[in-house]
Amino acid sequence: MSRTSGLMRINELLAHLIAETTPLTPESVVLSGLDWRSVAGRAIAAPLNAALALPPFDVSAMDGWAVRVEELRGVTNDAPRELVVDGDSAAGGADGARLAPNACRRISTGARIPDGADAVVPVEQSYLTDPRAGAVRLDRVPAELPRSMWFMETPRLGAAIRRRGEDVLPGDALLAPGDLLDAASIAVAAGSGASALLLAPRPRVAIITTGDELSTAIPDTNGPLLEALVESEGARVVMRQRLRDDAAATNAALVVAAREADIVLTTGGVSVGPHDHVGAAIAATFSTVVWRLAIQPGKPLVLGARRPEMSGAQWAFGLPGNPVSAFVTAHELVLPTLRAMQGRPAHMLTERGTLDVAVESPVGRRSFLRLAARRDGAGAPVRDASGAVYVHMAGGQGSHQANVLAQTDYLGIVEEEAAGLAAGAPILLHPLLRAARRR
Repeated sequence: MSRTSGLMRINELLAHLIAETTPLTPESVVLSGLDWRSVAGRAIAAPLNAALALPPFDVSAMDGWAVRVEELRGVTNDAPRELVVDGDSAAGGADGARLAPNACRRISTGARIPDGADAVVPVEQSYLTDPRAGAVRLDRVPAELPRSMWFMETPRLGAAIRRRGEDVLPGDALLAPGDLLDAASIAVAAGSGASALLLAPRPRVAIITTGDELSTAIPDTNGPLLEALVESEGARVVMRQRLRDDAAATNAALVVAAREADIVLTTGGVSVGPHDHVGAAIAATFSTVVWRLAIQPGKPLVLGARRPEMSGAQWAFGLPGNPVSAFVTAHELVLPTLRAMQGRPAHMLTERGTLDVAVESPVGRRSFLRLAARRDGAGAPVRDASGAVYVHMAGGQGSHQANVLAQTDYLGIVEEEAAGLAAGAPILLHPLLRAARRR
C-alpha cells in the first residue's frame, strides 16, 4: 500500500478493506406468514425471479363496464346504444363466464375480464338512461346493478385492460443480489410468488467508547453517533460498552467484542498519549493493518484484521475520539465495509460540487470538508449550469465541532496533493443522508 509522508492513503486502505472483506453467509427466509418489518433494510443475497405472472390473467384497469367493441361500433351522440347488464365482476372474484351477446358487465378495477369482452368502458363514459332524453354521465358505478346501460362512444380494442403478465412474466428478474428491501422492493418480493428469499444477515457490530472524561463531565456522543450510522447501513449493534482509560479493561472488552461481532468499533485511545490503550488492545487480538491515515480529520486511526486462526470479527476499527473524526472515518471506511459484508456495492456515491468559497488543505493529507448546499426558497439544492451543486462550509471545521454535522450535506474531498481550492473550483462530494432532504 502506498504512503504519503509515512501515512497510509485512504483510497489504498479502502480498496484493501473491500477486497479482503468476506460477505456474510446468506440465510433463507420463508415468505409465507413473514412479518416484513423484520427484514426491512436487509440485502438480497441471490437473484429473485417471478414465480407467477402479474397480473395472473387479463384484468380491468378501471371501474366501469366490460363490453365487446364490435357491439358499440358506430355509436355517436345522435345514435347511442343500450346494452343489457348481464352481471358483475368484482376484484378477487373468479368470474370468467362468457359475456352474453349485446350485453355489458359491471366490472371493478382489478377484476378478471369476462370471456368474450375485449374492452372496458369507464363509468364516466356511461349513462343509466337514454342520453338523448337528457341523461347525464355517471360519476360513479351504481351500487344497485342496473338492468341496462347506455353508451355514446366506441371504445378502442383493449381499452382499460391490463393483460396477463403485463407487469411480470414467470422467470422475469425482479431483484438482484445487493438490492435492499425497502418499501418498493418489499412490494415486489411480496408479489413475486416466490416461497423464500435468500438474504444477507445484518452485520453484527460491537461499539466501545473509551475515555475517563466520558464518566465525568463530557457526554458520550460517539456511541449514539456510531449506532445510528451503522444501523443506517443495515447493521445491528450487538454490544455497546463505555470504558475508562484502563488497559486491562480495554483488552478484556476487545476479546469479548471480537467473539460477539463481525466488526468492532472503538473510539478514542488511539493516539500516542500515556492513557491511550486501544491501539495496543487491538494489536493484541488482531493483526494490525494500519496505524494513522493521511487524512484530515481522522489521522489517528488503527485497523486490525482477523488473524487466520481466529473466528469472529473480521475487522477492528480504532476510530479517533473527536466526534467529527469518528464520523468521517466511519462514513468513509466502516460503512463501505458493512456494505461489502452484505454483498452490496461498497464504493461511495459521488456528486459534483462548485465551491462558493476558497478552502485550504494540508498538503499530503486528504481533507474531508463538512459542506452544506446552497438552497433555494423551497429548500432544494441550487446547481450551476453543469448540474454541480453550489456548496459552502457548513460551519467550523474543527474535529471537535460535532454540531456542524447536523448542518452538513456533503463531505467535500480535497486531494492529498492540493494545498487548497479557489472559490468557484469544482469539488468531488460524498453525499450524506441530509443531502437528499430539503433541510
